[in-house]
Amino acid sequence: MPTVLQLRRGTTGQNNSFTGAAGELTMNTDLKTVVVHDNSTAGGHTLVMATATQTLTNKTLTAPTINSITKNGSDGTGDIGQSDNKYGTIYGLATSAQYADLAEKYTTDQEYEAGTVVVFGGDSEITQSTSSHDRKVAGVVSTAPAFQMNSDAEGQYIALQGRVPCKVTGPIEKGDLVVTGTAPGIGQKLDDAQYLPGMVLGKALESIDDNGVRTIEVVVGRL
Repeated sequence: MPTVLQLRRGTTGQNNSFTGAAGELTMNTDLKTVVVHDNSTAGGHTLVMATATQTLTNKTLTAPTINSITKNGSDGTGDIGQSDNKYGTIYGLATSAQYADLAEKYTTDQEYEAGTVVVFGGDSEITQSTSSHDRKVAGVVSTAPAFQMNSDAEGQYIALQGRVPCKVTGPIEKGDLVVTGTAPGIGQKLDDAQYLPGMVLGKALESIDDNGVRTIEVVVGRL
């Protein structure tokens, strides 16, 4: 093992163009950091001070203790984990999401637009509704689910709980119960005389004053 330690100093520009000998140390007089060289990498490798704020790229941290994590960049961007390499149980006091509904993936006999009312049946697990007050109602094709169950499964996300945009024919008032309608994939107001358990899709959060079809927010799973 060598017994002589070589030490140089220079500016950031000088250091970035310097390769140095294997094991040679230099001091960056601009950044007040120490750099170790390997005789092949221009600029060497900066040694991190205990109190320094550093950006870690492609680093593996083994059992770190972190009091808080603050992200940069745009709101709603950035991921934790990967689709093919997920974390296990995540513990916390609360979670928040940008969107509003809890959805699960089901196979559909064709690709349906967000807001389409669907029922259990057809050639796959789910198909669009085609008859009014259908007790086979499953939910609504989710627009942007907050919580995605069975994310690795095939199919489309069907909103099961929470508020979701839904295609509904009027007239209907805010708070009215929503069921399947005769128009394919469209909901309508419940006719109390036809009520049977299991046919209610949810409650309307908006009103439609005429007989037109609108996409309104509905709280699904709310009986």
